[in-house]
Amino acid sequence: MNYEDMTKDELIKELENLNQCVFQFEKSEAELRQVESALRQAEEKYRNIFENAAEGIFQTSPEGRFISANPSLAQIHGYDSPEELINSITDMANQLYVNPEDRMRLAKILHERGAVQNFEVQMYRKNRGLHWISINVKAVKDKTDKTIYYEGTMLDITQRKMTEKELKESEERYRTAIEHSNDGVAILQGNINQYVNRRFIEMFEYDRYEEITGQPITKIVHPDDFEKVTEINRRRQMGQSVPASYEFKGITKKGRAIHIEVSATSTTFRGEQVYLAYLRDVTERKIAEASLRNERNRFQTLTENAPFGIAMIDKTGNFTYINPKFVEIFGYTLRDVPNGKTWFKKAYPDNNYRKQVIATWIDDIKNVRPGEKKPRIFDVTCKDNSVITINFIPVRLLTGEHIISFENITERIQTHNALIKSHKELESLNRAKTKAVNHISHELKTPLAVIQGNIRILKRKFRDISLNFDYETLIKPIEKNLERLLDLSRETDEIFNVSRELEALVILDDLDRLWGKIEMLSDVPTDIRNHWEALKDWTNHHLSGSTQNYQPIELFPFVRSIMDKISQLSSHRNININVEGESFLFITIDPAILRDIIEGLVKNAIENTPDGGFIEITIEQKKDKIWLHVKDYGIGITEENQQYIFDGLFHTKETDLYSSKKPYDFGAGGKGLDLLRMKINGRRFGFDISCKSKRCIYIPTDQDICPGNISMCQYCTSPDDCKKSGGSVFSVSFSA
Repeated sequence: MNYEDMTKDELIKELENLNQCVFQFEKSEAELRQVESALRQAEEKYRNIFENAAEGIFQTSPEGRFISANPSLAQIHGYDSPEELINSITDMANQLYVNPEDRMRLAKILHERGAVQNFEVQMYRKNRGLHWISINVKAVKDKTDKTIYYEGTMLDITQRKMTEKELKESEERYRTAIEHSNDGVAILQGNINQYVNRRFIEMFEYDRYEEITGQPITKIVHPDDFEKVTEINRRRQMGQSVPASYEFKGITKKGRAIHIEVSATSTTFRGEQVYLAYLRDVTERKIAEASLRNERNRFQTLTENAPFGIAMIDKTGNFTYINPKFVEIFGYTLRDVPNGKTWFKKAYPDNNYRKQVIATWIDDIKNVRPGEKKPRIFDVTCKDNSVITINFIPVRLLTGEHIISFENITERIQTHNALIKSHKELESLNRAKTKAVNHISHELKTPLAVIQGNIRILKRKFRDISLNFDYETLIKPIEKNLERLLDLSRETDEIFNVSRELEALVILDDLDRLWGKIEMLSDVPTDIRNHWEALKDWTNHHLSGSTQNYQPIELFPFVRSIMDKISQLSSHRNININVEGESFLFITIDPAILRDIIEGLVKNAIENTPDGGFIEITIEQKKDKIWLHVKDYGIGITEENQQYIFDGLFHTKETDLYSSKKPYDFGAGGKGLDLLRMKINGRRFGFDISCKSKRCIYIPTDQDICPGNISMCQYCTSPDDCKKSGGSVFSVSFSA
């Protein structure tokens, strides 16, 4: 560029451009210095980490030479400096690794995966001493996926390995001692067998350890003591006090019952809290004790002091023993009735009746198994020629002998007959009552409906015209009284329906009693039996207005489905309802009946639980019964009132003022009729219902008032306080 040919303005412009370039250069130079300073700081930072890290940090070539190493790595391997380590180790596989194959195995994994975590290997120190190393390493590759080098960390784990070895050796010593123990030994975590010894396997007649380890301890518990052992284990897991030693009946793999004495204690095993149990077979001792005890108390306990007559008869039909009560009942001594032939002749002088009794006796001997009881009722002529009614309970022993108990039920039968007569009179009065109640209910409904309609028309007319007085004040009392009459009508209908069910139950009971007498006298032909069952079905349907649709139902999901609906209806009550239980528990029942049971109990619980309270529903199996428990933490029922809760028309008035309770929530009845109906259905459909209740300790009488909301209670500061104060549990049991 020739500056001599430029004008002044061109020169000035060119000078400005040069100044701008100088400025940009100076700026770039300053930024470069800043970057260099940051790089130096970062390098210094990471070098400090590299130099001072507790773990050994390294880079190695794929061929097995150290590229870099920090001081910790040199120290781990016994070298004075990283430089010494790098210069000394030229072949890692043969110089560092105790087994060179481990280096090859590590390289193979790195090639396949690109990284290795916690690779444990034994290596040499500088002085050829051995130590254990844990390696974390990854492969660093270029753009062509070729491995450039490996980088990672090493940690000395020699002390940990030594500790593990010592623990293993110690465990082996104790295991040897336990395996050769004369007692069975089990280590339980929770309720599960984590370990059992050889004697345990032998004691319960198993073939392999795998058959019992990992299984619940209750697998070796006999059904007779299952509940007992389960409860002890439950208390132990809850941290509650349990006996240090106890006895239970066990069962072997082959089904043999044995008696076990167990001593147990809590301890630590492999860092976990476990339960160490020592089990001893005391079956022989228990048998000897029982035999001695039975022999000593045989006659004293079972015969001499028995409140009923007892006779022992040998295989040939001779009476070998009769107790004092037998003589008191019949007047006959052993001399009077030395054998069965003489007894039948004296006790049943009527020839035809005697043949009938003997035939029944012979049939029972043929068909009744040893130990099985089959009660019979016969009229017996005593020594003084009086006739009494006797309940016979014969039991055949394995030896072929018979033990027969004789209970004089004459007065009971007479009382029963008198009760039946009174019952029939009451039935007549009840039918008249039912007719009257039904008539009143019918007569109430029509005028009430008319009044209700007229009130609606009147309110609409008042709204359409302008009046100078408050017509709502006039109409509201009328509406309130009308609602009371409607409630009365609804309660009348409910009482009438329950009365029909009671009538059906009475007739069905009469049919069962009559059938029992017919069946006792002779074998009933199949066609007669079928006609009889049809008669019962017809009676049940036409008197109670229902038919049964029996089917298997899994109880837990059935309850959950009902609770989903009820929870929505009860949301205004702010009550926490929890459902727990075992799965795969089936009962056979009409779903409609089961739904009525569950809904009735839960609604009853909600009605009697204050706002903010708790309700727990539990499903479980105990032996041959499946149980449904509905537990509320409400005010509870006083002891004097608990006897009336299943009688109907029992109303807990003290719950009427609950803060968010609406009159007759859910249409539950409100007068205890649901519970009465459940009791009736229980007798008809084969389930049992019971109640246990504890009155709230702060309001002990039925005159005391609960505020209906825990937050408003002067005694309870939290829901847990209310939970501890009282409540009721209704339990329903079904056949499994």
